[in-house]
Amino acid sequence: MFKGRWFFHPVFVFIFSIVALGFSLFLYIRTYLQANDAFVSYLEARNIEPSQFAESNTWLNVVVLSALVAIILFCLILIFVYYQKMIRLYRMQQNFISGFTHELKTPIASLRLFLDTFTRHELSREEQIKYLAYMRRDTERLSDNVTQILDLAKIEDKKYEGDFSVYDLNEMIEQWISKSPHFFENCEITVEKHKGNSPRARLDGRLFEMLLMNLVINGINYNQNNDKKIKIQISSTDKYNRIDFTDNGMGIDKKELKNIFKKFYQIGKTSKGTGLGLYLSSHIVRIHKGQLKVDSEGTGKGATFSVILPREV
Repeated sequence: MFKGRWFFHPVFVFIFSIVALGFSLFLYIRTYLQANDAFVSYLEARNIEPSQFAESNTWLNVVVLSALVAIILFCLILIFVYYQKMIRLYRMQQNFISGFTHELKTPIASLRLFLDTFTRHELSREEQIKYLAYMRRDTERLSDNVTQILDLAKIEDKKYEGDFSVYDLNEMIEQWISKSPHFFENCEITVEKHKGNSPRARLDGRLFEMLLMNLVINGINYNQNNDKKIKIQISSTDKYNRIDFTDNGMGIDKKELKNIFKKFYQIGKTSKGTGLGLYLSSHIVRIHKGQLKVDSEGTGKGATFSVILPREV
């Protein structure tokens, strides 16, 4: 946007304004002190006591003026920081709109294709059932996207009323994987269950399944390998349950780790999705009075997302 006209860039304009204001203050103070010294010298040359005219407040005036300029500079910095945050938010919202539009258009286009197939061709019952299964999958995908947005709005407004029950994490995760194979058709999912005391937790079943879906899909989307793999490991102590989602994907740079749970945030300009999955996941874990952590050794080395929840006896 500012290529070839770098002097119009907001950062340059801001720095130039700060330097100009500081230099103006320096010149003003210098001129003021020189004028004051010249006036005092003029009075002393004529044996006139300067205090007869007025009490000298030179340095008080300088200090007050400097303080006022400092306040102006501070306000300018605040405005600039706010402006930069607004630009960043605008860009993330644009990415969200683009990503969410893609998430809606893809299943809609698929549904239209299947409907056209039904209209133009005579299909056997076996083929009809196969295409109907595809269509059902696309409608579920649309429903999941819309549900996430609606639930996020309720959660942010603190209006979400959860339906909590005690679940065994081993059984719940196994059941979710068995009924949701379409989420990871091109990815190998392995589950390492906890052996020993039952890893029981108090959960909102629907929200927790949404959490599982978001973390698994995130591990698939950010993976460019031909043999995508995600390992889900469940462990439990006397007080806490822990679920680790480890993938062999593109990994996360250390400087990105603190940002990935922010709203609309996505790594890279060509990222898939809406930028809300991990943000929503962090809120879901918080509702369950737990913690969501991430660890990665760096780009190209995969990542591990860890969900830590209170254990129910």
